[in-house]
Amino acid sequence: MELAGSLVNDLAGFLNVAELETQADFPDEVGRVKSLLAEAEQYNILRSQLNANIAEVANSVKISVVKAEDARVLKDMTLLKKVYTKLQQDNGELIAEHTKRQNNYEQLVNCLKEVNLMINKAASLRVGSAQAKIVGLCRAAIKANNTHLLAQIIKSGKES
Repeated sequence: MELAGSLVNDLAGFLNVAELETQADFPDEVGRVKSLLAEAEQYNILRSQLNANIAEVANSVKISVVKAEDARVLKDMTLLKKVYTKLQQDNGELIAEHTKRQNNYEQLVNCLKEVNLMINKAASLRVGSAQAKIVGLCRAAIKANNTHLLAQIIKSGKES
C-alpha cells in the first residue's frame, strides 16, 4: 500500500493533478488493521482490569497505614511489625501493577501508532481533499468501532 501511495502521489505531481479519488483493494492491509483494532480493544480491557487492581491495592495500603498508626499509638510492636510487613508487600504489589499498566500502555500506544500509519497509507492513495477526507472518515469509523465501514473506506475512499 505504501508503494502504491508513493506511486499515486508522484504520478499526480508529475501530471499536475490536484484532486484524485481512487479505489484500491489491499485485503492483507485491511485485515491487519482489523486485527490491530481488536488487539487495541483487548489492551483497553486489560487496562481497566489493571486500574481496578491498583485501586484495590491502594485501598489496602490506606487501611494498613491506619492500622500501623493504631498499633504504634497502642505500643503493640508485634502488630506493628505485621502491619508494616503487609504494607511492604502491598507496596511491592503496587509497583508490580504499575509496571504491568505501563507495559500495557506502551503496547496500546504502539498498536494505535500502527493503525494511524495504516490510515496514512490509505490516505496517500488519494490526492487533494480526498486525502484529508479519508483520514477523517477512517477516524470516525474507528471511533464508532465499525471495522467493516473502515475496510470500505480504505478500499473505496467513501462511506458507502
